[in-house]
Amino acid sequence: AISYDKSTANIYQYFLKGYDKEWSKWTPEPVKEYTNLSGGNYKFFVRSKNIYGKISKEDSFNFTIMSPWYLTGWAYVFYSLIFLGLILFVRYSEIKRLNKKHALELDLVAFEKLKELDQLKSQFFANISHEFRTPLTLILGQIESVLSSKIEIKEKGKLHIANRNARRLLTLINQLLDLSKLESGSMELKAEQHNIVSFLKSLFYSFESIAESKKITLKFNPEFENIPVVFDPDKMEKIFYNIVSNAFKFTPVNGEIKVCLNILNNSSVEIHVKDTGKGINKEQLIHIFERFYQADSSSTREYEGTGIGLSLTKELIELHKGSISVSTEVGKGTEFIITLPLGDMNPEKERLVSEDKYSFNKITHELDKNLSANIRHQVSGIKEIVLIVEDNSDVRAYIHEQIENEYNVVEASNGEEGIIKAQEHIPDIIITDVMMPKMDGYKFSREIRKDEKTSHIPIIMLTAKAGLDDKIEGLETGIDAYLTKPFSAKELNVRIKNLIIRRKELRKKFSHATMIKPSEVSAVSADQEFLHKTIKIIESRFEDEQFSVEKLAGKVNMSVSQLNRKLNALIDQPAGQLIRSLRLQRAADLLKKNTGSIAEICYRVGFNDQAYFSRSFKKQFGCSPSEFKKV
Repeated sequence: AISYDKSTANIYQYFLKGYDKEWSKWTPEPVKEYTNLSGGNYKFFVRSKNIYGKISKEDSFNFTIMSPWYLTGWAYVFYSLIFLGLILFVRYSEIKRLNKKHALELDLVAFEKLKELDQLKSQFFANISHEFRTPLTLILGQIESVLSSKIEIKEKGKLHIANRNARRLLTLINQLLDLSKLESGSMELKAEQHNIVSFLKSLFYSFESIAESKKITLKFNPEFENIPVVFDPDKMEKIFYNIVSNAFKFTPVNGEIKVCLNILNNSSVEIHVKDTGKGINKEQLIHIFERFYQADSSSTREYEGTGIGLSLTKELIELHKGSISVSTEVGKGTEFIITLPLGDMNPEKERLVSEDKYSFNKITHELDKNLSANIRHQVSGIKEIVLIVEDNSDVRAYIHEQIENEYNVVEASNGEEGIIKAQEHIPDIIITDVMMPKMDGYKFSREIRKDEKTSHIPIIMLTAKAGLDDKIEGLETGIDAYLTKPFSAKELNVRIKNLIIRRKELRKKFSHATMIKPSEVSAVSADQEFLHKTIKIIESRFEDEQFSVEKLAGKVNMSVSQLNRKLNALIDQPAGQLIRSLRLQRAADLLKKNTGSIAEICYRVGFNDQAYFSRSFKKQFGCSPSEFKKV
């Protein structure tokens, strides 16, 4: 744009094709800068105008801006591959997650199935034990009955052998049940801190008679006289009994069994049980804690077992967070070493626990002793009615035989029949089994507690289901006493009598009461509702002189005899006496408030004979209505 007529006055206009949208404004600047142009082909146009306004022809310039490496085609191919890879990875991860979720669901289903099978197995063990315990109950019951009788029998020794072996069979059944509970994880420890030295010492020397008969020397050597350990006494007794019994099995005549206790690193206690028997072969040693394994040795025939004891022992010790090991030398004997965590070394704590347990046992013993001593004096007159609900006819006959001299006995073969008999006879006590056809013992007990006619009746449950959960379930349904088969006939009799005595003592408190609070009479809600309803019906009919026991029985849907037995069982007052007592109490309240004359009040509470009213009032309160009004 060369011009010699004032060249500084030349102006320019430009346009960058591919970037600008239109021509720029005219400017005297001969330079134009572009920054941050994206990659691509461009064409730059420019024209000029001089001072005369003449515009030159357009000139142009082509150029190319190269893209950065990360915006090249190869880069985009690379980006596409990465994106595709991410999609595939996400998809793969999702499939893997779904497969894992599916596998977990399958594992959960398998776990639930195994759990269900385990429950079925445990139930199977419970059912089998029930089938075993029922005949055992009859066997032991009859044997004990004969042994305790005054009848002279020449060969009583054979009965003692039968009794001992029946009890051994019961022990084996209990061990099988314990193994089942351990497998299912349902066995719980009732652990408290005790002095394990005194505990094991008393158990150990209970074998003295066996040791004397076999001429075996017993030695008990504790490092300290007081070693506190937290354990379940029942489980620890089984552990120690199995170990010592095993020692007796292998120890010959004139041998020795030694028990030592020592503290290890102030954190655990070691219990050593060593015998001088023939020992165990090394190839057998690794199997002795396996279930049902038993060394085949002729010297053990006298104490032949089933191979359950040591397996159960090991699992019970591990339940206590302990361990057991064994060392042996053929010809020199075997030593079992039990290691248990040490408890609190404060001896005061152990002493307090022992004192608490002693106090509780002493109180319980004294209570049972006192109740038993008073039975002969307090249980008199008309025989109480006992209802036996049991599907096994032999067990029913056995229980009937044990109590028929002292009670009137009614029998039912299942729960449904038991409900009918209970409503018909209103017994003083019910004895029932758990496992029965048509209606089991738990449902039967719940039905008894729900029915107003029978809710007050004490229930004793006899069962082969000896687990803690079963007992708790029974107690929750309103069971008053829970006895495990095989049961002692003497214990059953004492339980029955004690429950009757307690009921009589409770009724005695309300036998002449005019103010009756249902919540104080019974803890059973059905009994409370029944008393509330009965009292409310009587109170609403105070002015009806024709209101009788028959009408009250009709209102509560019972016969007169059922109503009287129910009220006698709860408050030791028949229906007629209760109506009269409540009427007299209302009369006393009206006299205190001076709401009318004695004659008016007499008729307001349902008495149509003022002389009879005065006599009844004086008998109830110890003074005549006129004297009561003046007080």
